[in-house]
Amino acid sequence: MLVVVILSIVQGLSEFLPISSSAHLLITPWLFNLANPGLSFDAAIHLGTAAALVIYFYRDFIKLFKAKSPLIKYILIATIPGALIGFFGERWIDSNFHEASYAPLVVGITMIIFSVVLYIADKTDLQKITTKNIGLKKSLFIGFAQALAFIPGVSRSGATITAGLFMGLKREEAARFSFLLATPITIAAGAYKALGVITHPGDVSILQLIVGIVISAIVGIVVIKWLLGYLNRHTMEIFVIYRLIFGAVVISVWLLQR
Repeated sequence: MLVVVILSIVQGLSEFLPISSSAHLLITPWLFNLANPGLSFDAAIHLGTAAALVIYFYRDFIKLFKAKSPLIKYILIATIPGALIGFFGERWIDSNFHEASYAPLVVGITMIIFSVVLYIADKTDLQKITTKNIGLKKSLFIGFAQALAFIPGVSRSGATITAGLFMGLKREEAARFSFLLATPITIAAGAYKALGVITHPGDVSILQLIVGIVISAIVGIVVIKWLLGYLNRHTMEIFVIYRLIFGAVVISVWLLQR
């Protein structure tokens, strides 16, 4: 149960911060020699963070639908690149980036590379517009950035926030659009993983699955609320530094094990 709690917290924290949840879920068991609970648990914690998005942003979506806001259209358009790559490239991505022996090295390198990209985006003097100003080109650019997050270490929220900053969004607005954009694809990914559990059930108990969903959802809601407030007053520097340190540690450990 301790592993279940740890990985649920890791998922809830890292899914929404620009530090890559896939990297942390891959590295945490590897670094601390923890047992992998399996596909069913992975589906549970992803459903948990999907629930966090729905609970936190359902009022925003209701307002957008009632107002017939064009932002709904742009969110759906921006979802397409990631959805296509995830659907058609899942097996190739898993075998080459998640299951390969060099996966930790990939994580370390991408954490460092994209920390530099995030730093550059954060230092640009472009953060002036809100989500009301997002058009087709900006939303597509952010959507293609989201597709990069299938590579562990990139970070879905990190990639979309970075793209939003390059497109001129204020930090908090870039994070808000990132979360709104994450909602449909996270729900779809969670549902897809849940279907996989039905066809290939694991040995994780119902109680463990419920604990995973609840903890990842609660932690996710807290993180979303905190990050939106934090970025209203601060830069992305703390996340850049964390990614650099994390990447350097992972690369060092991987090289020492060779």
